[in-house]
Amino acid sequence: MSVDEKRLRAVFRRAILVALAGGAASAAACSTKSSTNNVTGTDAAVPPSAGDAGDAAPDGKPSDPCSAYVFTPTPPDTCGDYVKFPCGLPPEIVPRNDCFLNLTDCAGICPDLHYNCHAADGYCTDAGIDAEAGALVIPDEAGAIVIDCATCPNGVGRAPAGLAPCGDVAARSMAGAYFARASHLEAASVVAFRRLREELARLGAPSELLQDARDAERDEVRHARTTARLARRFGGRYVRPSVEAVGERTLEAIALENAVEGCVGESFGALIATWQAENATDAAVRDAFATIAADETRHAALSWKLLAWSLSALDADARARVLAAADRALAALASEEDAIPSALVETAGLPTTAQRRALATTFAAEARSALAA
Repeated sequence: MSVDEKRLRAVFRRAILVALAGGAASAAACSTKSSTNNVTGTDAAVPPSAGDAGDAAPDGKPSDPCSAYVFTPTPPDTCGDYVKFPCGLPPEIVPRNDCFLNLTDCAGICPDLHYNCHAADGYCTDAGIDAEAGALVIPDEAGAIVIDCATCPNGVGRAPAGLAPCGDVAARSMAGAYFARASHLEAASVVAFRRLREELARLGAPSELLQDARDAERDEVRHARTTARLARRFGGRYVRPSVEAVGERTLEAIALENAVEGCVGESFGALIATWQAENATDAAVRDAFATIAADETRHAALSWKLLAWSLSALDADARARVLAAADRALAALASEEDAIPSALVETAGLPTTAQRRALATTFAAEARSALAA
């Protein structure tokens, strides 16, 4: 399972060519808060699974028991705002058969900058539904529906366990908000690689892996500074990440996180950065992401080397769990519908929905071949 930088670059080039050939359709632009938005309040309760009894009464909940309100799930989601409809979705909002809402509906219910919205886990099912009908959005026993408003487009970096949500970002433009969130994740990646290096040293990993993790940590320091400068240029403000400490983790736990965050998330992030370096209309953004893409490709190669080493040290059951987690992450990646605002497609060079889908599909196929090798 040797996936080095050269092979990753070849995979990225194939994915980009596929996206350019067949993924040129542009996604509809996504707006910020609508004037018809009736979302208010906060909630620290966990969003209940379908059939659960409901959640605790929050501070600031609207007086109308059927009014929608925003709450923070437990554990918090670093890339989403949750909106609860206590009495179910309004009749004019009809989810698609994959449980995503139309972008115009998202604009009316999501509280801040967002890129898509969909039914949260536990509120979407395909049980008993034929393939043509697709999935259904379902209420819990109290009749409530929870919608997840995605606030992260295509991040570049490795999110560490214990990372607190970025929260509200002060920005005068979508590009400023995007680069502010990017710098937040890049700075969090510094912690992720420092923690990884310390854990690998404790587990007696090869010195090559330790050095690669140290180099990646230094790279991420530069990335955080670069994206913070871009954020300031476009009217955004860097948000310092908050990462809780984690206890001593097993090799399997580290391997699971690496498979999802590194082999899938960071590898695909490197592909997106490569795309941005070639497609951003802003020259400073292109130059910045040319360097970031090269560094992130090395980090992705480290993830795959770490996967190979960790699998060789785990038993058969643990290996199966790690590979299954990677496969689930690839499936989720290929099924996402990130609707990126046109301003970010141009300035930041992000792919359109169709282009991202093509990139993700090609990458997922290549990654599965590597996992099976």
